[in-house]
Amino acid sequence: MKDEDERLPGAAEEGWWSASVWFAGEAGVSSHAAQALCSTLADQRFHFVRKDGGLRLRTQHCAAHHLDALVADQVATRWVGTVYEPETEAFGGSAGMAIAHALFCADSPSALMETGAPGARERCVLLLSVLLRHAGLDPFEVGDVWTKLGALRPPLTPPAGSARDSAVAAMRRLMNADAQHRPNAEADWAERVTAFTDAGRRLRSLADQGRLTRGLRAVLAHHAVFAFNRAGVPIDQQAATAWLGSHVAFADRQDADVSTHLSAHSTTDATRMETMTSATDPADLRDELVNRLVGSGHLRTPEAIAAFREVQRDRFLPGVDQHAAYAEDAVSIKHDDTGDMISCISAPSIVATQLEQLGARPGHRVLEAGAATGYNAALLGRLVAPGGHVWTVDVDQDLVEGARKNLAEAGASNVTAVLGDGAAGWPDHAPYDRIQFTVGAGDVPARILDQLAPHGRLVLPMRIRGSISRSFAFERDGDAWKTVSCEMATFIPLRKGVCDDVYTRVPMAGEGNVLLETFSEQDVDREAIRTVLDQQQAKVYSGVKFRQGDPWEWLYLYLAAVLPNGLSRMPGARPGFTPHFGWGSMAALDGGSLAYLTVREGEDAQGRFWEIGVIGHGPCADELAEQVAGEIVAWDEGWGNTAPSPTFRMALGEARDRLKTNDPRFVIDKPHSRLVIDWPRRS
Repeated sequence: MKDEDERLPGAAEEGWWSASVWFAGEAGVSSHAAQALCSTLADQRFHFVRKDGGLRLRTQHCAAHHLDALVADQVATRWVGTVYEPETEAFGGSAGMAIAHALFCADSPSALMETGAPGARERCVLLLSVLLRHAGLDPFEVGDVWTKLGALRPPLTPPAGSARDSAVAAMRRLMNADAQHRPNAEADWAERVTAFTDAGRRLRSLADQGRLTRGLRAVLAHHAVFAFNRAGVPIDQQAATAWLGSHVAFADRQDADVSTHLSAHSTTDATRMETMTSATDPADLRDELVNRLVGSGHLRTPEAIAAFREVQRDRFLPGVDQHAAYAEDAVSIKHDDTGDMISCISAPSIVATQLEQLGARPGHRVLEAGAATGYNAALLGRLVAPGGHVWTVDVDQDLVEGARKNLAEAGASNVTAVLGDGAAGWPDHAPYDRIQFTVGAGDVPARILDQLAPHGRLVLPMRIRGSISRSFAFERDGDAWKTVSCEMATFIPLRKGVCDDVYTRVPMAGEGNVLLETFSEQDVDREAIRTVLDQQQAKVYSGVKFRQGDPWEWLYLYLAAVLPNGLSRMPGARPGFTPHFGWGSMAALDGGSLAYLTVREGEDAQGRFWEIGVIGHGPCADELAEQVAGEIVAWDEGWGNTAPSPTFRMALGEARDRLKTNDPRFVIDKPHSRLVIDWPRRS
C-alpha cells in the first residue's frame, strides 16, 4: 500500500464523511487549533468526538481539502480517512440515532470553539439537565441517569464534610437552574439550549411510542458521555460530576451514599463546581430561596414567609459559601471521629416544613431540642415576637456556644441557648406552648409531654420502624395524642441522654460500598449479615407496577408497619446488587437474612412501568422474599397509591393499652409509647 493510501477517506455510512485528525502537542487539540478547525468547517454540518489525543471528525461533505490546508498551516499534524460506525443501538435505534446526530451537529461548533475555556463541566450540567427535564424524567430517574454515567467512569473517593456539602449544593443549583437565563452567556447559548430541549422532547416521544430499542435513561446516559466528551471534560471530572448528580437525587442528609464503586487510591476531586446562578448578594439569594419554597408549597403562611425573609441564614453559617448556605441542602457543622455527620443545619425545605407544622404564634413559649447553629431558633424567635420566648437545647457545649454567638450577632434577644439533653426537655421554664425536635427519635421522649401546655403541640421526627420515619405534629386527644400534621422527614438521631437512638451501620463484606442501616429494635444478626450478599439469592417479582411519578412513601410505610423488623435503607453499589434505585434499596431483615427491593422495566397498553421485585439472601432468603412480595401485593390490593392518606394516634403509660385500631398490624409498640396508624382501605 502506498503511503498516501492511508489518507483516503473511508466509505461513508449514514451520509457522513469521517476522518481522524491529530494536532501538535500531547494535550490534544489546542484552543487555537479547535477554533481554526471550526472556522474552516463553517460551511457545513459536522460533529466530533475527542479520541486518542485527537478528534474523530464527521462532516456532511468531504473535508479532505480543509484538513490538508490545516496540515499545511501546521495547525494539524496529520489526518486519516476512516469509516464512520454510528453507535445506533446505544442511542436507541435508527430513530434515536437521527435525534443524536441533530443534537451532535447543533452542539459541536460551540463545544469545539470553547475548547480550553473555563466552565465546560458546568455548561454541560446545565445543558444535560435541560435534556433530562424535557425527556420527562422525574428527579429519581434523573438520578438514575447520573448513576448510569458514573458506572461507566472510573471509581472515585467522594469528598466529605463541608467540601461535600458545598459541591452537592452547587450541583443542585446547576441541575435546577433555568439554563435559558444563564447570565453572561455566549451568543449561541440560546440555540444550544433549544437543541437540548428539542432532543429531550423527541426522545420522550420515541419512548412513549415504543420506538426506542434501548431504555430511555440508558440512551440519555450515553448522550451525557458524548456531551462531556465534546466539551473536553476530563474523565475524572465526569466521574465526580456523575457522583454529585446521583447524590443530589438520592442521598439523605446524614451521609454520602455513593452509587459508584469506591477506591481508596483514587484522588478524584468532586468539589470543583462553578456557580452560574445570577444572584450573589445574600439578600437576593434569600429572596430566591423564599420564592422557591413558596412555589413548592413548603412555605404557606405569611408569618413563616416573613420570618424566612428576615432571618439571614448565611449569618448562621460563618465560613460557608453563601450559595451553599441558601441552596436546597443540609449543611453539616459537626462530624464524629469517623467523619460521620452528627449535627447540621437542615435543608431549607425541611426547616420550612417543620415551622409550618409547629404553628408558633406571638407570645408563645417554645422549647427546641437541637440547637445546631441557632438558625431555626432565630426563625422561631421571629414567629413568637412580641412577648414570646424560645429556649433551644443541645448536648454539645461547642454547639451551644456557637449558637449563642450567632443568635447574639443576629439580634435574637428572645432566644436562649442552653446545654442539656433535649429528650429530657428544660423543665425550668415549662409549660411550653410548642415543643419542636430538630433531631430524630426512635420513640416519644416521655418527659417532654409533661412540659407541654394543655393545648400545646409537639413536633417530633420519629422513626416508625427501621429506617422509615415521619415528622409528626401531635396534640392532646383525651388521654392520648393525635396528629394534626404528618410529613416525610429524616433527621440526624438524638445522641446521648435519656432517648439515645441507637443506630448501627453494617458495612457489607466484599467488593463495593454497600451499607445496611440497623436500629436497636430490629432482630438482626449484624455479624452474620455482613456476608449475606455473597450468598445465593432468591428472586421474586410481585406483579405490582409503578409508573412514572408514583410515590414510594406509602408502600414503605405499609411495609414498615407489617414486617416485624420494618425496612432498612441499604445504600451503595457492588457487582450483582440490583437495587430499585440508583442510590441503593430498602431491605427487610430477619436474623441473618435480608430481602431488598428491585424493579424490572416493561411497557403495556398504559405505557412504561416498573414491576416491583424482591431479592432475598441468607438462610431464609426464599421465605423472606416471598413474604415481602406477598405484602407488596396485599398493599396494592387494599391500599395502593390511591387510598386515603393515613392518620396517626399515640399514647403512653396506662393509656397505651386502650389505644387500638381496626387492623392490629398497624399497632406499633415502642418502649415508651404505642403508635397506631388509622389507614382506610381503598374503596
